[in-house]
Parts: sequence; C-alpha cells; structure tokens
Amino acid sequence: MSEFNECLNAIGVDDIRSVGRHFTWSNKRVGNATVNKKLDRVLGNWGWHKVFNHSCALFHNPGVSDHSPVSVALSDPWRCGNKPFKFLNFWAGDGRFPGLVKSVWGRRIVGNPLEVVISKLRMLKRELKFTFNKPDPIPKKEAIRAEIEVIQSKLLSNPTDMGLLRQEKHLFSTLGKVKDEEESFLKQKSRITRLKLGDSNTKFFH
Repeated sequence: MSEFNECLNAIGVDDIRSVGRHFTWSNKRVGNATVNKKLDRVLGNWGWHKVFNHSCALFHNPGVSDHSPVSVALSDPWRCGNKPFKFLNFWAGDGRFPGLVKSVWGRRIVGNPLEVVISKLRMLKRELKFTFNKPDPIPKKEAIRAEIEVIQSKLLSNPTDMGLLRQEKHLFSTLGKVKDEEESFLKQKSRITRLKLGDSNTKFFH
C-alpha cells in the first residue's frame, strides 16, 4: 500500500470527492467469512481539480457484481451560491497580515470563550477577503511583467536614466515576491502534500 501511495504522489493525483458506498468490493460471503474493502477509487490531477473542483464520484450499489460501479458527476450545483472561504498560505508572509490578525483579535466580544473565538474567526475571514480581494497572484505577476516590458523599452532610448533603472529594480524585486506567492498558491491548490516545487536538479523539474 505504501508503494501505491508513493506512486500516486509521484504522478500527482489524489481522490476526488466521493459519495455513496464506502466499501466498493465484497467477497459475497456471509457470516465470519464476509470481507468488504474499498478497492475502487476515482483520481484526479491538479488540472482536473482546477477545472472540475466541483466534480463528485458516486459509488452505486453493486447489484450482482462484487464491485460497485462508479459514475462521476460534473454538474456544478454550488456555483450559484457563495464560494467557501479558503485561507491561502502565502497571505501569512504579507506585511499586512500580522497587524490585521492583531486588530481583529484585540476587539472585545462578550460571550463564552467558544463563541468569542468563532466570532473573531468570522470577522477575520471578512477582513482577509476584503484585504486580499484578488487571491490569485498569477494575474498580478503578468501585470508586473508587462510593466517591466514598458520600462525596458524606454531604457533602450535612454539606458542611463536613473529613474527608470530604479523602477526596473523595484519591479524585479516585486516580481520575485509575487513568484514566491504563485508557487505557494499553486502548491496549495494542487493538494499534493509531498510535491517539491522549484528548479532544483530533480526528475520532477526535468
């Protein structure tokens, strides 16, 4: 089983959300000889979870077979409602994050300790959604690259302009931070806990 899990991690897939029967195989025997196992699974890679994150695997009753048939629903019944809140890890590295948490947690709320914690978490969620209203760093990265293109085009005709050179250097620094945010964002979104991103000399990189 450990080798199977290592294979799943290596190829970058994991289970999609499933409903229905938990045990998908039975030896069809009775009494103490009965054996039920979950042998059948529906797996998706990062591309699948990105496009079909609402998909669901439904394991049906087996009928005369010893395995449960499975179907995958691609409908999106939750798209009309609010999206669930997801905390992105790279927010913790933003300079505004500690002050935001300190401000919310410092507010006085009356009630039992559990109610106070729940209320503060709800307020913090609203503040985070308002402050980081565009969580995906990829568009931000492309916008910075476009700015760099403009600055570098201007430097072609005036390569010693100190103002342009300072702007270019600042944009390079900002781009590096945004690329780190993008890596963290994609790593978290991929749901692959053991995936090591980066340009190290590994098989994954090549």
